[in-house]
Amino acid sequence: MKFTILFLIFLAACSSAPEKKKSQTPIKQEFRKTKPLNPSEVSEFYQGNAPSLNPALQDETLDRYSIEELAALNTSGEPLMHMSVLCTRKDFAGAFQLASKNFNLYQKVAPYWNQVANCHLAQGSYRKALLFYNKAIEVKPNFVPALNNIGVMYARQGQDQKALVAFERANKQSKFSKTPRYNLAKLYLTYGLAESALPLFQSLLSESPQDIDLLNAVGSSYFVMSDYAQALSHYKQIPQKEWSRAEIGLNLSFTLSKLGKSKEASEVFAQVSEPKQANLKRYYQTVESQLGDSK
Repeated sequence: MKFTILFLIFLAACSSAPEKKKSQTPIKQEFRKTKPLNPSEVSEFYQGNAPSLNPALQDETLDRYSIEELAALNTSGEPLMHMSVLCTRKDFAGAFQLASKNFNLYQKVAPYWNQVANCHLAQGSYRKALLFYNKAIEVKPNFVPALNNIGVMYARQGQDQKALVAFERANKQSKFSKTPRYNLAKLYLTYGLAESALPLFQSLLSESPQDIDLLNAVGSSYFVMSDYAQALSHYKQIPQKEWSRAEIGLNLSFTLSKLGKSKEASEVFAQVSEPKQANLKRYYQTVESQLGDSK
């Protein structure tokens, strides 16, 4: 029987409002004399140091923060970061209002337009998202977060070839940006190109050796390459309390089965909470069948 290991990590959007609506008169009067910020005055990365189970990309994206971690973030005095948090929490009305209020101040800053686009992307408004990503690139040519996020947008629409081009372009523009590397590697692995994905994941893991999703990613790359011993080595570095997560516990259980460790594989599988998502549920059933066949 042929199996394909399920590897689930989210394509991450780089954080940097929605479509700018016509401002009401009080807002126009309040900000009429506000001098726009220069791009150099705005950080493109979040400078917080909140702990995270997945710290590798936490200074570039909020996509891998838990709800609890988002709630703990201090975004006071950082309008763009606050917009990002609001959109992540699905408070689009609040994010749009904040975007409109800060338009005059941030209109020359690419991260502002990138965040406007991110809010539209989170709503599934792909045409509007692309419009504002292109505006960010117009303000700052080859702006890496916008290039990366265009790739995320295409990937969510199932246009993987266009997504690949965008991720490769973003990665080429900045070898130090981690999120495009992550997304490019994820896309490679989705198509079984583990040899191409592995060095990208390893470079990220070397910077954040305890990142749970990256340990899972590297382990999954080795699994696809049939190097089950190396796969197991990385999966076992993930704290045992996380094994109940289907995307982790199923990978570990499947790997143990491949190594002939049927009893241990069944014990790990028993810890996994049966998932509700369709793709994870199918994978759960595949692993369950594999364990049954190996008894």
